[in-house]
Amino acid sequence: MFRKTALFSALLVLGLTGAAIALDEFNFPTTADTWEITYPPYWWNVGDTVYGTYVTTGPADHADISFNLVYNTLSGGGHCDLDFRIDGTTVGTVSVVEGSGMGPVTASFNFTEIPAGSYELRYYETNQVGSGLGSFSFDDASTTNIVALTGPGALESMTWGAIKASM
Repeated sequence: MFRKTALFSALLVLGLTGAAIALDEFNFPTTADTWEITYPPYWWNVGDTVYGTYVTTGPADHADISFNLVYNTLSGGGHCDLDFRIDGTTVGTVSVVEGSGMGPVTASFNFTEIPAGSYELRYYETNQVGSGLGSFSFDDASTTNIVALTGPGALESMTWGAIKASM
């Protein structure tokens, strides 16, 4: 919600109210999503995954993700690489390592624009943590923002136009 307010405020300051903003915020993952973890709730096996279907209200080309680590015993170089996927396409990867500690892990990804619609969001572990190098788990109070700035012309063009007009 904060991101939506800040983004809208920034556009107002720049005089860009003609831009259409699509920002969909989802609580993902939740207990209602499908969790397929070999040894729940501990992630360390390749193929561990959680996914669910969500509907965007507008086209999107950016995602901000945040999940909250509630357990992390990764050590000695142990790490988990998690793909963030939209409808089976990896739009970004985040690594959970010993240094991730506890608390939020955040990342932002840009991707080719997708139209409004129903999409499967998924975290998928792509590597096997070595024996004795730990595991992690995260809670179901995470958030995912799916974002697009659309409208007449790209944001960069509109911003440059506003700067030139003020000269």
